[in-house]
Amino acid sequence: MRDRLALLLFCGCACWSSTGPTTNHDGGDPSVLSDTFDGAALDSSWTVLHPEAVAITVAGSALTLRLTGPAFWFNASQGVLVYKSVTGNFKVTATVHARKASAPTMPPDPPVNLGGLMARNPASSSENYVFIVAGHDPNSVAVETKNTTDSSSQYSGVPWPSGDAQLRLCRVDATFQLLQRTPGASTWILAASFTRADLPGTLQVGPNIYSSAPVPDLQVSFDEAIFAGVSTAAECSTD
Repeated sequence: MRDRLALLLFCGCACWSSTGPTTNHDGGDPSVLSDTFDGAALDSSWTVLHPEAVAITVAGSALTLRLTGPAFWFNASQGVLVYKSVTGNFKVTATVHARKASAPTMPPDPPVNLGGLMARNPASSSENYVFIVAGHDPNSVAVETKNTTDSSSQYSGVPWPSGDAQLRLCRVDATFQLLQRTPGASTWILAASFTRADLPGTLQVGPNIYSSAPVPDLQVSFDEAIFAGVSTAAECSTD
């Protein structure tokens, strides 16, 4: 609750719930895209890539994605993405809880079960995106970053104490900063920074989820997706 209140105060009066304005296709204020998931269903302003592989619920002021079939973000393979179209510079923040679907108090098991925030080129014939996710990477419970160019993925993970993390994805022109912190912490940690001059001005941005398991046991909940405008790299790590 404290994290939610802090995010709402950070966003200020420009924050909107799932009933508010939903696009900034003209490059206007991205805060109109924010959603605190206070409704009973996913707002129609969101679009779901590969809905056949995920069960989506909105309850208790959280969005929960539970994989129901194979879905894997790596190289040319695609997982699930719940997105809005975002034009220009922005930052998006979410408090993420990665869990086993069969035991929702436990973090995911190996091999790879992750979810977080993604920015993806909607128009490319190959996969081009960046993201930051939490859950279980090939080695441990971790926060992982991934940079995929022309369907070739490079990733890096760092061990994390739990399946809970506050994540942020920030774009300033061609530079993407991916940041992490434990929920309730006051200081952002830069997990990775990528220069992607190839990515277009408008991207698909929002929560993602994926697993390498043929029968996934993964659900990821998001307390919010808070968008805000930025104009300098320094603003990526300020609230």
